[in-house]
Amino acid sequence: MRKVVLFLFIIFTHAAFCESAADTLQAKLNAMRSLTANFKQIVKTREREISRSSGTMALERPGRFRWQTKEPMEQLVVADGQKIWVYDVDLEQVTVKKQDAGLEGTAALFLSGYDNTVTRDFEVSEKISGAQQAYDLRSKSNKANFQRLKLIFTQNELSTIEMFDQLGQHTIVYLSNVKANPKVATSLFQFKPPKGTDVVQQ
Repeated sequence: MRKVVLFLFIIFTHAAFCESAADTLQAKLNAMRSLTANFKQIVKTREREISRSSGTMALERPGRFRWQTKEPMEQLVVADGQKIWVYDVDLEQVTVKKQDAGLEGTAALFLSGYDNTVTRDFEVSEKISGAQQAYDLRSKSNKANFQRLKLIFTQNELSTIEMFDQLGQHTIVYLSNVKANPKVATSLFQFKPPKGTDVVQQ
């Protein structure tokens, strides 16, 4: 009987820990109503590095996002909560999609998402090391575009985002010059194609 009680205690303690980690992370994200930062992004597979890029980002929850890549090639992604515009400067072309399809499985969708995204869609574990808190999120659905997501906070500031997709691709985003809850101009989340731009509707 003692073994049974101990076993149940371990199970429920573990479940409570997982729930607490999810709730803690959800609360952190919910408190972050807006964010601006510089980013450096690395995309790689198990065998090799695919790409590196850098630029600036801004978000306002829920649903509004701006991701501006400056190097190596200019690209602008703007989401207003309804639509997403992907503007390739060199090609003079912008692709317009419904936002739920256009941002699926990306850091943009996750960070600018709604207030129950974490507790609803992920199993979460937490690891604390000094001033750093790491949250490991595993999707509850095998149909999700990514299997695993890792968020790292340094001194309570979001500093790193890692995503692992179903095809084995690993994306790492390093953030710097992070500003939480700044006043963000509405115009950042609006896009008007420059004259002569080819517009592709999807």
